Amino acid sequence: MSTTTDFPSGANVHRLENGLTVSMERLPYLRSASVGVWVHTGSADELDDENGLAHFLEHLFFKGTETRNVHDLMAAVESRGGHLNAFTSREYTCLYVKTLDEHVAVAIEILADIVKNSVFCDLEKERNVILEEIASVEDTPDEWVFDLLAEHHWPRHPLGRSVSGSTESMLRLGFDDVKRFYDTWYRPGNLYFSIAGNIDEAEVLAQVIAEFGGLPSRELPARHLPPVFQAGVNTVERDVAQAHVCLAFPGPTLHDSERYGCDMVSSILGGGSTSRLFEKIREDEGLAYSIYTFDSFYRTTGTVGVAATVAPQNYAKTLELTFAEIRRLCAEGVGEEELQMNREQIKGGLLMALESTFSRMSRMAKSLMYHGRIVTADEIIANVDAVTAEQVQDFARRTFTPENCALTVLGPTGGHAVERIPL
Repeated sequence: MSTTTDFPSGANVHRLENGLTVSMERLPYLRSASVGVWVHTGSADELDDENGLAHFLEHLFFKGTETRNVHDLMAAVESRGGHLNAFTSREYTCLYVKTLDEHVAVAIEILADIVKNSVFCDLEKERNVILEEIASVEDTPDEWVFDLLAEHHWPRHPLGRSVSGSTESMLRLGFDDVKRFYDTWYRPGNLYFSIAGNIDEAEVLAQVIAEFGGLPSRELPARHLPPVFQAGVNTVERDVAQAHVCLAFPGPTLHDSERYGCDMVSSILGGGSTSRLFEKIREDEGLAYSIYTFDSFYRTTGTVGVAATVAPQNYAKTLELTFAEIRRLCAEGVGEEELQMNREQIKGGLLMALESTFSRMSRMAKSLMYHGRIVTADEIIANVDAVTAEQVQDFARRTFTPENCALTVLGPTGGHAVERIPL
């Protein structure tokens, strides 16, 4: 049995009696579908000595079930032209299949087998694979700098740790840790099944109920309290050709309506080739190939910031001009023409992403996970359109302050040390 709710997005949502949430969107003009099982857990739910455990578990899901080995799992999907994969983030884990519409039933059965019947074998082999993955990130400074940044501004909190874990933590984790994490968080009330594509909704729902409806309902444990943001400068010397620079400031949560203003500020400063930082630092000054802004919203916190990669001799001037553009936004605000252009860029990114079944499937799952309902594209667009120039300037003034700024630099700085944040 399940309860059903229709949403104006065209999607249907069902909640099984055991708490598992099902979202489906039929797109009959396609010949494919994306199917995902989402779990509202990730590295943010790990204990102090468990760093990397959620990601380790995700890897072990693919090593075999009670009736299939790793080859059987992959062959069941790939022999039908599909793709099976997974990923772990700080707050959720997703196992998914992209498949032709005629093989949707196989995709659902494979995902159910993995989630319910994995035996978590070959720990040592997969541990070595993850150790190689960690080493590859540390050999990729434009990725590693973001791990260093999070560790700097959210110290001693699981949100500030690498999703993949560290070499030291990975060497500690064993089967009992993996099984305990699975038993703790992989419960029906924490699971979200989502599918978008050319599907028969009645058939899909019947199969999902048959596969997942028998899972016992259990209470979830309490989650960690929000992290405390730490400002300041963190320089990590490394023998690489360029300096990898990241600024971070506290941002709104996923539940905060201010995230739309934050998105707008991020877009204005560094969201594209017409953004202020890109035009000033790359086009006008030729100091960097890559400079952009980013924002990340979580259940209890968020960040907004700037990332750049520059030669050591360009580091000091790039930083000076970046802070100058931030100060200018705070002092002068934004005109209506620039504001409207960035509105259209944000809306264009949203709507064009919806041409992908994977994006539609993901959007439904994450919306239900965080908001308990599907937040429609029309609702998001209305919120973006409602952001005013006054709100942009007010958000910038409150956010971009010296006591809110965390700066992480990885690599050579040309002898230019930052002792204070010039805001």
